[in-house]
Amino acid sequence: MGKSDSDYKAALKHQYRVEPGGETVPGVTTVQSIIEKPAFKWTSSEIAANAVLDTYDKQAEIVATHREWLKSGKPDRKKFDLAENGSDREVYVHWARGEFDRQWKAKASRGNRVHAIAEAWARGESPEVNIEDNGYVDALERFYKTYKPKFHHVECIVLNAELRYGGRFDFIAELDGPGASGYFMGDFKTTGGYYADSVAVQEIAYMKAGMPTYDDEGALQHIALPEVVEGARVVQLREDGTVGMYDPFAIVSQEDAWSMFKASLDLFNLNKRIQQQLKEGEYE
Repeated sequence: MGKSDSDYKAALKHQYRVEPGGETVPGVTTVQSIIEKPAFKWTSSEIAANAVLDTYDKQAEIVATHREWLKSGKPDRKKFDLAENGSDREVYVHWARGEFDRQWKAKASRGNRVHAIAEAWARGESPEVNIEDNGYVDALERFYKTYKPKFHHVECIVLNAELRYGGRFDFIAELDGPGASGYFMGDFKTTGGYYADSVAVQEIAYMKAGMPTYDDEGALQHIALPEVVEGARVVQLREDGTVGMYDPFAIVSQEDAWSMFKASLDLFNLNKRIQQQLKEGEYE
């Protein structure tokens, strides 16, 4: 982020400030990353194992291609050394180990595309759609038909000056359908799983923050009180064209979710201070 970025432009890059020209504060999802999810290591190891089993007969081809990839891009001595001196087994293991990250980035890219479509629709726009995203668009259409959303806020920045964090939620809307009739903060999800704990923590953090106003130059002017909503809903858009609607607080209470977020924020800030102390106090 350049120093010339206004408070508003910085926030659009997920670099939040709670006072004009002030220091950057962490975002909601960044704070949540301080807590490791136990399922992630099993998911990543399963993907790597499947990658090996599914491609073992193509190992020589993959190793040759991966050696070239290791030498391309930004210079990296370790990668270059592996490409030049690593055994075929070592190169193949390195490729398999990275398959989780490649698949995760592909899912994130797909999720970003679908979120962009959902945001555009909510604003009354008609974006182009990739053919591979058609199933999710069908699910979005089903959401509109079933819940008849009336959007009040779409993809808005929120800030909490007291606890010093920021974020961006997907929407606040009036919904009228099964399991969601009222005025809710909402979040579109395209992932296959639904994680009640992390989503509840994420939504309550947004609900406890206010929407800022900026002047014509993008300088922060004011942070409003948090919007009063009846709760939150997760709209799960699925590749098969179906849609799910979930209350993130049906299992985890708002009180516990808020306590969890504040504890995570304290831990995040403490870890940041300790890492800075370690960096400044490194042994000669």
